[in-house]
Amino acid sequence: MVVATPLGGTIQTVAFAFAVIWATILIHELGHYYAGRSIVEIPADRIKLVAPYFPRYVALSDGDEWVSPTDFSRYRAVYAEYDSEDAHERRFAAAGEVVQAGVIAPVGFGLGVLVNPTLGVTVLSASLLVSVVYAAIDAGATLYRGEPSGDYSLLWEVTPGLPVGLLLGFGGLHVIPLMLLT
Repeated sequence: MVVATPLGGTIQTVAFAFAVIWATILIHELGHYYAGRSIVEIPADRIKLVAPYFPRYVALSDGDEWVSPTDFSRYRAVYAEYDSEDAHERRFAAAGEVVQAGVIAPVGFGLGVLVNPTLGVTVLSASLLVSVVYAAIDAGATLYRGEPSGDYSLLWEVTPGLPVGLLLGFGGLHVIPLMLLT
């Protein structure tokens, strides 16, 4: 038996959840792009959001080709061309989570209060899911490769308490509204 939800039904709810996950990843990556352009001051022709792919990512140019963060050691080397003293490395790495939380948490809570609680719960849960998956992939790849492989492992290498604080803050900004909506 399929139970109808306030979003219109199971299929609509699942489709909406996938759309929210897609948008959440876009917002996360726009956070990195924004930090790269405005904080690190990477020239516009040396940084781009690679949008047609899933997952999306922010690529950096080494002058000859675009480097993906999946080649993390090379990505860090290209990044160092713009921030040789790593003065902004933590902000660049954390920007995806910070912007994601700063946009998704209030939007999800607002939708839940003003439109429909199930809508808000779906938005907040999808955002949490994206971050848990990012962190798990980062941890697994870091253990496998023996070197940082993503935002959280880079932050751990630079300042071990920072990713813990980031996760707690991010989680709090999502879990508290989820508790209020359920």
